[in-house]
Order: sequence, then structure tokens, then C-alpha cells
Amino acid sequence: MSPLEREALEAKAERSLRRGELSEAFTIYRQLAKAFPADESLTRKIAEIQENLQPAELMNPKSNFRSESTAGTPTSATDAAEQAASKGDYAGAISIYRKLAAQRPDSELIRERLTELFQLAQAGRTPPDVAVAKKPLDSVLTDLLSRISDRRRK
Repeated sequence: MSPLEREALEAKAERSLRRGELSEAFTIYRQLAKAFPADESLTRKIAEIQENLQPAELMNPKSNFRSESTAGTPTSATDAAEQAASKGDYAGAISIYRKLAAQRPDSELIRERLTELFQLAQAGRTPPDVAVAKKPLDSVLTDLLSRISDRRRK
């Protein structure tokens, strides 16, 4: 990667940060870090962005954020907690987030996520991915078709 390309990518990442597009900035900085692995400033920026990502951004399938783990192995405690939550293991996720809260008591994001997980656990909800996986495929398709036809009538 040429110095001009690097400069352009860094400028794009900074614009993304100013706009609040954390997942986009995260993707660009990670690309830069792969090209320049010895640059510690890139590693710090990636860590800062990952810490500021909202839990919804971590779980949103449309988000540009993708965990670096390819085999499903969590790379951080937050990843492990989110994986547990996405599988419906709210108790496990809460346990991990409690440990994180003890390590970083000033983190508002961790407290918010703990509150969300407690509410989900008390409501007995299953994550959307798990709920769809439990239904037979014919049932899911029937539900989708009926929703589509209902919207056309209105």
C-alpha cells in the first residue's frame, strides 16, 4: 500500500468516526492494521472503536463490524458475552458482563448491556436467530408470505 493510499484510507476512517459510523471506521482501521502490523497507533484506534461500539452494532447483521474470529472462538470477553447472548444463554452473558463491569466500573455501555440482558432473561425471550431456527422452514415461509400480503392490502 502506497503512502497516498494509506493517507486516503486514514482520512476516510476519520470522516467515518466524525459521522458516528463506527463499524465503517473499524473496518478501515483493521484493513490498515493488516497492511501495517507494526503501527501501534492503528491497534489503539481499533481497540478504542471496538470499546465504543454499541451492543446493537455488535449483533446487527447489517453492520460492517465483523469479529476477527473465523472459527467462532471469541477474541475478547465482550465477544464471548455477545456470542452467549445470541445463543440465548443470558445467564452466561450476564456473568461475563458482570466481570467486565468489575474491571471497568465506569463503562456505561457495559451497564446498559447488563440491563438489556436482565430484561431479556426475565422476559424469557429467545434471540431472533434462535427463534427462527426453532421453527420449521415451511412455517417461516408461510409467516413471511402472510406478512407481505397484509402490507399489500393496506
